[in-house]
Amino acid sequence: MNSICKSIIVVGAAAVLGELPLAIPAQASQTSVVQPKAADFLLNQGLDKAKRGDYLGAIADYNQAIGVNPNLTKAYIHRGTAHHDLGDINSAIADFNSVLRREPNNALARYSRGEARSDVGDLPGAIADLNQAIVLAPNFAKAYNDRSVAYAMMGNINAAIADLNQVIKLNPNYADAYYNRGKARTTLGDTTGAISDYTQAVRLKPDLAEAYGNRGILYSQLGDKKAALPDLRQAAQLFNKQGNLDSYQQTLGLIQQIQQQ
Repeated sequence: MNSICKSIIVVGAAAVLGELPLAIPAQASQTSVVQPKAADFLLNQGLDKAKRGDYLGAIADYNQAIGVNPNLTKAYIHRGTAHHDLGDINSAIADFNSVLRREPNNALARYSRGEARSDVGDLPGAIADLNQAIVLAPNFAKAYNDRSVAYAMMGNINAAIADLNQVIKLNPNYADAYYNRGKARTTLGDTTGAISDYTQAVRLKPDLAEAYGNRGILYSQLGDKKAALPDLRQAAQLFNKQGNLDSYQQTLGLIQQIQQQ
């Protein structure tokens, strides 16, 4: 910083001696510093809005950040994520494509596009992107988790479980991975393993209504009404609190059926 200040002083002295054009580069350098700072400020402002659920406001800030610095790849990724959260998958994919044209080895953009492709049913495309994300970032637990979901949707349950095992190895506190593995184990008829996974899921994420509901159903299938009903009541309470009224009503129906048995 001191050396920069000294150079400015020299330029000022030279200007006094009649070499005024030498002052121009200093002004250009100052502007080039201000622009990235402005773009970063807008990006962070957008991130704060996205955390509060104001995705439209976040997108407006990301748009401005990109206007200031068109090469700010983080702004494209976060804008794509906001589009995704709003259900505008095509705009999300377009933003991730913009990043990957600039940075083909950007693991987060690969992951984000894979997630978006999965949501529109392009499972082969999703798996291809998630494969690449994992190659670029071998410890990317979320990429393994999302790939497991795509595998499960394609009916490849064993591959899904292998990915979920890897997620849990990388992050033993990843509640969604236990929940997803519980669903996969249920599909394979491994009721004991599934119940164990759902138990871990609710321990780590006590508001995971689906895990309580699924565990309650499995207990019911095992004839353990005393264990099933508390789980289903907890699931119903959480569904209602979270505004998921369809699942709330379905769970109440299950509770009534079990009580009548």
